[in-house]
Amino acid sequence: MSRSLSTLTLAAALTLCSGVAIASSCDPSETDVADTSIMHYRESKCANKVMDQADEKFEEGIKLEQRGEMSRMCSNFNTALMQLDRYRRGDWRDNYSRIAKRVDEVFADRLARFEKTVCPQKLDLYRHLSGKGDAWAMFRLGTSYAKGIGVRQNDTEALNWLQQAANRDYPEAYMALGMMYSDGMAFAPDYRIAYTWFSKSAELNDAEAQFQLGGLYRKGMGVEKSPKQAVEWYRKAAEQGHEGAKARLKEMYRAKEAKEPLFGY
Repeated sequence: MSRSLSTLTLAAALTLCSGVAIASSCDPSETDVADTSIMHYRESKCANKVMDQADEKFEEGIKLEQRGEMSRMCSNFNTALMQLDRYRRGDWRDNYSRIAKRVDEVFADRLARFEKTVCPQKLDLYRHLSGKGDAWAMFRLGTSYAKGIGVRQNDTEALNWLQQAANRDYPEAYMALGMMYSDGMAFAPDYRIAYTWFSKSAELNDAEAQFQLGGLYRKGMGVEKSPKQAVEWYRKAAEQGHEGAKARLKEMYRAKEAKEPLFGY
């Protein structure tokens, strides 16, 4: 889908973040100019060219999908995303933040479309992005290994990638690590470590993490047993509509583990 000249003109009006004149990343041989509007115009043309090429690949991929040519569709999608990613990571982006933001948005949109497929190339893209320090991709690699999706199930690899994502403050990795350490499926449970990860997620108001914390406090696993703390965390989860937390609260009230309030949970 082509972008109109008006889009280019609008991008040309953006203010250059740096006062240094540089050539377009599409054509380093261009003569440098001091006029920032011209420099923005050049880079916006370059960005639109790359995005248009990606759009063409995606549109062709969608047609291939409709014809049942899934392998070629996957190849098209992956190629387009790799091209976009190579461009968006260029040295140019520090000088053109508004253009960079737009390219990132297009990349994210196309990536979301790719995620809906079962293409094996997704794993290659995850590895590529992980190599660039992308926490989202590290999380996706971790969950792929944990569930054996597209790769042989491997708890060691899953733990490694989830840990890397969590170290980069990716919230979903906190919950995933908490579950790995608490469910005893991958290795012997370590409720103390599980408690640490659930706590980080619960602090971000994740209802499932709050529910899990309630369970640890109720049973005294990884933390000192405390019906009061259990009820507090279950209530927080229940207030967000967590059905499991509501059920646990009713159990505790019936068992006289906690006093049932007159109103609410």
